Amino acid sequence: METRTKLCYGPSAGRNTANVQEYLIFHIPGNPGLIPYYDPFFSTLHTLLESTPDLQSSNFHICGHSLLGFEPSEHDAQRGPPELAGLERQIEYIDGLLYDHVDEVRQKPGGITPKVILMGHSVGAYILLEIIRRHRKQIEGGYQDFDLIGGILLFPTITHIARSPSGIVASALLGIPGSAHIGSAIVKALTYFIPSDFLNHLVRLIIRFPEHAARATTALIKSPIGIKEILYLAKDEMGMITDDKWGEEIWGAATDPGTSKGDTIHSNLIFFWGNHDAWVARKTRDELIRARGFLKQSDDNWKPTMYVDESKKIPHSFCLKHSEVVAEKVRKWVWEIIDVHNQIGNQ
Repeated sequence: METRTKLCYGPSAGRNTANVQEYLIFHIPGNPGLIPYYDPFFSTLHTLLESTPDLQSSNFHICGHSLLGFEPSEHDAQRGPPELAGLERQIEYIDGLLYDHVDEVRQKPGGITPKVILMGHSVGAYILLEIIRRHRKQIEGGYQDFDLIGGILLFPTITHIARSPSGIVASALLGIPGSAHIGSAIVKALTYFIPSDFLNHLVRLIIRFPEHAARATTALIKSPIGIKEILYLAKDEMGMITDDKWGEEIWGAATDPGTSKGDTIHSNLIFFWGNHDAWVARKTRDELIRARGFLKQSDDNWKPTMYVDESKKIPHSFCLKHSEVVAEKVRKWVWEIIDVHNQIGNQ
């Protein structure tokens, strides 16, 4: 059972392409890093954005890629056999893909360079912040090839993931020597002789996954190193995602009134956490919000906007069964990012 490593939703056929601004919403998945898990989320968000009256003069390209190690086949002609990839290598890989997608949009009729909004889920939010840091360095070096105007961080695991309830358990298990190889071998042994279609049926029946998630999970289990990559990357996350490592130049990435028209260092950041998230320790989350988030009673309007799910119903793995409600929130935040950026540009 094959699955896609790239997912893109572009402007609908017949949509106006003259005198419009192109936007690339580039999504970075969590771990496991299979982009097909997000298909209903992308589809819903695409429909919502194209039907928003205030965004009719904009075209949206919503794109994302699977992380390294989650390839569905034994060999990729462009990259060679799949290899295990740690967090730093994933950052480099996703950073390169972002530039590829900017070039793809730029090469379409009209040759317009898109304005970019990054979106990251779970560890994808950590990768997002690192890409912003790299983009800032490019700007400081005099190299500015596109406007990075905002970032939306969904259920972000960006500090002390090992202190979370699931992180405590994962750290103990992943501390066992060879745990990634052992875990992968066990899953392979249990599923090797099960046909993909029947395994897909079992995933739907036992885990109660919807069809898109069941197919992605089946492809993950049957992929060459997918299970091993989940565990290998998770171990790297436990070791690397610790203290807040970003300075004011990143946390101050929310647009402030003094930002010049061409300055994309100050990108508008919006964070959204679950209320009860097993991968985020509540104490570290609340400390981060107090230290880095915008508070209504303060004048620090350059700080990021941070939300916690008030409904207490949206889980960390929102892309399985809660795509619609999160897509509606993201639609609103995309509009806000664009609106603020346009106001700054007109000053």
